[in-house]
Amino acid sequence: MTKSFPLVSVVMPVYNAQAYLVDAVASIIEQTLADWELVCVDDGSTDATPEILRWMAQRDARIRVVRQENAGIVEALNRGCTLARGPLIARMDADDIALPARLERQVEWFRRYPKCVAAGTGILEIDADGDPLRVTYPPMAEDQIQRSLLSRQTGLYHPTVMMRTEAWRAVGGYRRQYQWVEDHDLWLRMAQRGPLMNLPSVLLAYRQHASSVCWRRAEQQRELMDQLLREAYQARGLAFTGQAVSHRPAGRSAAGPGKWARAAARGGFPGTACKHLYRLLCSDADPAYRIRMTAETLLRMAAGVANPRIWLRRPPRIPAFEQWHRQWNDHDRAGEGRGGESHRAAARSMDGGIDGGSRAA
Repeated sequence: MTKSFPLVSVVMPVYNAQAYLVDAVASIIEQTLADWELVCVDDGSTDATPEILRWMAQRDARIRVVRQENAGIVEALNRGCTLARGPLIARMDADDIALPARLERQVEWFRRYPKCVAAGTGILEIDADGDPLRVTYPPMAEDQIQRSLLSRQTGLYHPTVMMRTEAWRAVGGYRRQYQWVEDHDLWLRMAQRGPLMNLPSVLLAYRQHASSVCWRRAEQQRELMDQLLREAYQARGLAFTGQAVSHRPAGRSAAGPGKWARAAARGGFPGTACKHLYRLLCSDADPAYRIRMTAETLLRMAAGVANPRIWLRRPPRIPAFEQWHRQWNDHDRAGEGRGGESHRAAARSMDGGIDGGSRAA
């Protein structure tokens, strides 16, 4: 008897993602677990995204592509998750890279912990070029995850999460009124149905670049988080003093080479730090900003010299997908698609020229 449905439905919302899309999709195709489907929801892209998705879907029947008019991240997520046929949904973003054993390890986790409703992982933060910035882990204990969520901190990294489809449907999916903090809202509601957990492993390369939502929507996210936490405390019958909501987080440094240089220095990756320092010094950012970020980066690099364990840390190996890129570029040059080499150029341009406090994009 032929099996009808996959074990895991990977849901990937996509919007103008040509710069990184080949890597993201290839990282799912090359997973050690083969029992999956990839549901790509193209939210009205205007670049080469539709052609790339169509081309990759022709090469793997497990890929399903749905195109819609631009409606925003929440609508794209809900549509993808609604179309999911597997008992497990794995989130994936179009600019990230899943490490080869990601799906296999998370499926094993759900088998080991049958009451778990959602499980994330650690991440290797990378820059627009794919170079390492730092390794980051979310809280591991269930009570720590809950406390983090109720104090406006990250409990699970959204693009690393695998969750039970039944639990997602039971809480009503993502809510449009909390777009830009839709993941935090979902975890708070799912936590009332069962344990949220994190695997103590790095299973995703999480790309940081200046066009990421976390940089472009910081103020809007803060205001929505205030509203969300009020609701979450009330739903739990907790006495609420207002401290968690009224706290205003410190202003974030602008996205760009200064931010990435400092992160790489803290993470123990001096090569990446020096690359971004050079870009910062060559930029037209405010001189005071350049001086401050250079000083902070150098101080962190000096601290790393005093702690050799930081500098000797080896990041997880990120797969390279040169064969996929070559095939896509050959396809484009043959006149069967559009975008080709431009998606590489777009990736290189994501990372510079936005520093200096002019905007936290």
